[in-house]
Amino acid sequence: MKQKNMRSNRDYITLSIPKELYDRALKQIDGTGFRSVTEYVIFLMRESLMLKAGESVKERLRALGYID
Repeated sequence: MKQKNMRSNRDYITLSIPKELYDRALKQIDGTGFRSVTEYVIFLMRESLMLKAGESVKERLRALGYID
């Protein structure tokens, strides 16, 4: 059975950002595990939204069993 592209299971939109911001993000991810600026921005937005919702990184790690 052929594996589907992960993007086919989700809805996506296009978000425009200034070229200068894109270039800075591209430099920021150099040497990291992020494969693209899009992946990095999605990560940052999720983290930001979770923090606004009151969930800290420590709470997430605790819930996942990484720390006590």
